[in-house]
Amino acid sequence: ETVLMEYLKRLNPSVTVSIARKSQIVSTSDKPGVLLCVDRPYSTLVNLNNKCRQERLAFVAVETAGVFGRTFCDFGPSFEVVDGDGETPLVVPLDRIVPLEDNLVQVHCIEGEKHDVSKGDCIQFQLKSGETLALNCTVTNVHSPRLFTVRLNDDDDNSLDDIILQVNREATSFTRIKIPQLVDFVPLEEAVRKARDEGSLFTPCDLEKSFDTKRRDIIFACFGVVESFVIAYGRLPAKTDANEFEKLTRKRLSPEANNDPRVESISQVFCKCCAGKLTPIQAMLGAISAQEALKATCGLYNPVQQFLLYDCEELLPDSCDDLDCGTTGQSYILGQNICESLANSRLFVVGAGAIGCELLKNLSAMGASTGTGRIIVTDMDTIEKSNLSRQLLFRDADIGKFKSAAAEEAVKRFNPDVHVDVHTSKVGDIGHGPFNDVFWSKGIDSVLNALDNMEARLYIDGQCVTHQKSLVDAGTLGPKGNVQVVVPHQSESYGSSVDPPEPAIPVCTLKTFPYSISHTIQWGRDLFDGCFQRRPKQANDYAEVFSFLGVEDFAERLINDVGEEQAQEIANELSQDWAISSEIELQDTGAIRETCIKWAVKYAKELFNDSVDDLLRQHPIDSLDEDGVVFWSGSRRPPRALTFIDLEDADSQQKSINNNLIDFVRSAARLRIEMFLPETPMSFEDSNVSVEEAVDALLTLKEEKSASSNKNIEHSSIEATAKIRDCLSSVAPKASLSLQQVEFEKDDETNGHVSFVTAASNLRALCYGIAPVDAMETRRVAGKIVPAMISTTAFVSALSCVELLKLLQKVPLERHRNAFINLALPFFAYTAPMAAEQVDGLHGTTYTLWDRITVKESKKSAKRGGVTLRKFLKLVAKKATKDPDKMLVSTISYGPYMLYASFLHENDDEMLDRPIMDLLKEAVLSSDKDEFADREGNSQEAPAEQQIASLDRQSFADFTIVVEDLETGDEVELPPVRLEKRHDLS
Repeated sequence: ETVLMEYLKRLNPSVTVSIARKSQIVSTSDKPGVLLCVDRPYSTLVNLNNKCRQERLAFVAVETAGVFGRTFCDFGPSFEVVDGDGETPLVVPLDRIVPLEDNLVQVHCIEGEKHDVSKGDCIQFQLKSGETLALNCTVTNVHSPRLFTVRLNDDDDNSLDDIILQVNREATSFTRIKIPQLVDFVPLEEAVRKARDEGSLFTPCDLEKSFDTKRRDIIFACFGVVESFVIAYGRLPAKTDANEFEKLTRKRLSPEANNDPRVESISQVFCKCCAGKLTPIQAMLGAISAQEALKATCGLYNPVQQFLLYDCEELLPDSCDDLDCGTTGQSYILGQNICESLANSRLFVVGAGAIGCELLKNLSAMGASTGTGRIIVTDMDTIEKSNLSRQLLFRDADIGKFKSAAAEEAVKRFNPDVHVDVHTSKVGDIGHGPFNDVFWSKGIDSVLNALDNMEARLYIDGQCVTHQKSLVDAGTLGPKGNVQVVVPHQSESYGSSVDPPEPAIPVCTLKTFPYSISHTIQWGRDLFDGCFQRRPKQANDYAEVFSFLGVEDFAERLINDVGEEQAQEIANELSQDWAISSEIELQDTGAIRETCIKWAVKYAKELFNDSVDDLLRQHPIDSLDEDGVVFWSGSRRPPRALTFIDLEDADSQQKSINNNLIDFVRSAARLRIEMFLPETPMSFEDSNVSVEEAVDALLTLKEEKSASSNKNIEHSSIEATAKIRDCLSSVAPKASLSLQQVEFEKDDETNGHVSFVTAASNLRALCYGIAPVDAMETRRVAGKIVPAMISTTAFVSALSCVELLKLLQKVPLERHRNAFINLALPFFAYTAPMAAEQVDGLHGTTYTLWDRITVKESKKSAKRGGVTLRKFLKLVAKKATKDPDKMLVSTISYGPYMLYASFLHENDDEMLDRPIMDLLKEAVLSSDKDEFADREGNSQEAPAEQQIASLDRQSFADFTIVVEDLETGDEVELPPVRLEKRHDLS
């Protein structure tokens, strides 16, 4: 107990851990408490559950028996669920509401937006001021993703017409309101008694198995038999007790259930494995139970009501001859052969983050790669402090280390016999790296994905298909998780059914017509990159060029490079960024500080006042667009200019404007000070701008238009040159200027990055009547944070390991399971993977994505420089069909490069006699490489050259070939045609 307690303390030093005895199970405070019991006998559970009821403690019990598991929850009578799904309700832009009858109105979203409401939900409207309208509305009917009907509750102060007028005039959006729900639980003893007749006591855990009520009753009875057997015989059931166990099970079943022919097989399977413990099953049930305990303490998410049964009977081997009866672990359940296969497997774990840590923990506990096998793990990321809350292989001392290296150390502590190879390379790098064709074809047996981005997933998936490797992919999003298994030659691939990417926000919406807080946050994020990454880089890059050319020639070059309008904008920015070169050289912190505060105030005025006035002058409130429609309608909301007004009795909206302007000036000035003095040791006080300084600067700002808001770009290149010359004539930057460029860092609360984006976003939102949000929400959106919960990662990692064990057994496809789960609802869906799609081929044949036509390069061809195109065409024809004369190769391509087209090259003898790989390299080189040079013209290794180097290293090349069936005239695409190159010419 003491050792376990110390280990738990190390997991999270912020959590108080102590040892409690049964007599100490009492409620010691008004805060919710929970008792979580693991693998306790039923009689003990009943006593503890009754004790918890007396002490008003929530109760969770979990037990595993081989490949079977059960969880029970009792949170007492009238348990309040504050938030059933944990989803943040959408803030949906409102178009209008239209009156019907009987206090009913139709709510219309603006075009292109969808709501998330359901019948019975309550919604509230948000006003331009950011406040909410004190009006309760209940959804009575949902007509479409853009239209629904609500009933307006009685309002003694306002008529229906007044309410509709106010909403249409002042409301900009609506959102659904989450209303707490009460859930009743019954004690364990009563729940067991009612379980046979009340299906509502079971949370579905497998859509196929859970709704098979007879099967459920049999498994539920088996759990009860275990304790009866222990009481009768003083030990757990053994494999030889299967018949006796079946008899005891039948005594607990109803006559109807006893007639089910599966009673014998299910009860005997349960008996033969129930004494064993399987790591993935324990991890999975542990994750569920831990999440239920958290639900009990905070009321977040819907709890399990009240039993949850899980099993993966399909994992058990068909033959049980090699089962190890001397243990109670994996070999007892699955047999020695499978354990040896696992120990000798070469497993590629891609990623050592949240999911990767759980995978590696499970694999080490399962004895993976403890024989001749190896676990190869790669992750190019290093450990940050924020990782420690959900990546439990890491500790404070690991911060800064590569995740893969630290994970290896932790895995070795779990199981010193595990063989681990560590890499910090990015999988998919086109340059040199450890993950070449030999690695993929001979170095691994299966791949376990623990990635967090779609691009990497698709690359790994492609490599697995190319090299015929099995893949288990897992992903999470908060309480939601998914697992997909890819079985060579049987299932579809991961990329066969990928969800489409989320649509990007149109540029015009970001720049001029935002109507959602996500738009303003993205605008603020772009503003940060522009001010503190693009502009210092621009100032540094142009300083040397300016010093060399002089102002006149520099102005002409700038216009020639980017055009007049953009050249003027760059010149304005450079004049500001180069204006204090002398102060930088003298390290005059006071002067730089004063200049930066003034810049921040002027920049705020330009962004949130002057530019808004300019836009409204361009498009007055009552103006029409080119189609005769009111310009400011639909998703286009008229903005309002913001001004700092220091009044004691300012309304709530003006206070919000003032506070955000102050925050903007403080954070913008601070970041700019640090940009100008990157090499100067500065304390927080040196760069920090106080509230008083920001207020003084805002109050003393003169009412004048900023230069950028009055700019009038001329179209004469001579005048444009003169304007740029005048703009830059008074500055003299050092050629070696080195202003600091910063990457947006969301996790450091002291660096001012999130503060800047939050203030900028909220001010932009206030301009357009969008409700502001706090720094946490801004951090989530701007940092593109994918919420992670360790319970979800533990669950999907456990499922991945279950599927890996099935892959080792080479079970039929229908015994594998893809999964989608949501621990918040809770919801669990398991389905067999989809079979690989059959594609029509030549002469009535079919093929799948796993099929290949392989053409091997002969030693003779290799010595002559490679297989010629002519020879390749003949070999393909022989491999593709029994009668080559009935087929004509129409086109040959490699990725985006077209190498051969019959209508162009059929009689081109010179081309036909050249090696096909030479033609491919020539096609790659002929692609335009100008776009790969940097803007100063510095030479770089072009990606085309990298591709050619990669082609030389590869042992094969896969070509896409379209052929014509000369009998029917139809064109069909062949399976990928692989040219296997010969490298051993000895």
